[in-house]
Amino acid sequence: MNRASLYFLMVPVLAVVAIVHSVVVPHLAIAHVRPDILVVFVVAWALLFGGASALLIGFVAGLWMDVLSGGPMGGSSLALMGVALVTGIGHARFFRSNLLVPIVSIGLGTLVYSYLYLAVLALVGHRLPIWDATQRLILPAMVYNGAIMLLLTPFLNRLPEQREVG
Repeated sequence: MNRASLYFLMVPVLAVVAIVHSVVVPHLAIAHVRPDILVVFVVAWALLFGGASALLIGFVAGLWMDVLSGGPMGGSSLALMGVALVTGIGHARFFRSNLLVPIVSIGLGTLVYSYLYLAVLALVGHRLPIWDATQRLILPAMVYNGAIMLLLTPFLNRLPEQREVG
């Protein structure tokens, strides 16, 4: 399967992941904290395939999320593209040789996603208490996402290595 057909296949896959994120993930909340499976997906993609391809995945996943959530259109896309840019630097060999890379990547990815999305909400007029959101939602979500990434890392390491295109 070539890379172009992989991207076309990812559009419906991302739709399913976004639907699962919207319907199933709220039931996985622990103390009102939910995992961000789209952030985990984009970080895993960036680590496996590089930041350039993860930008496209983040953009499409964000559009699906915005359609399903009713949030500002493009807000999730912008935030997930920021995640792809930040986490794409841990691509390939560095990722496979160091367990710390996926954990740090998901932590940074969660922070980038959360604060970029909060910035978009602020731009459209929503006022949210940043410090309270950080303490009650963002930091616990980092731990939750980190646990998921820790569980996924052995499976991700078994996938064949890919070179970043372009």
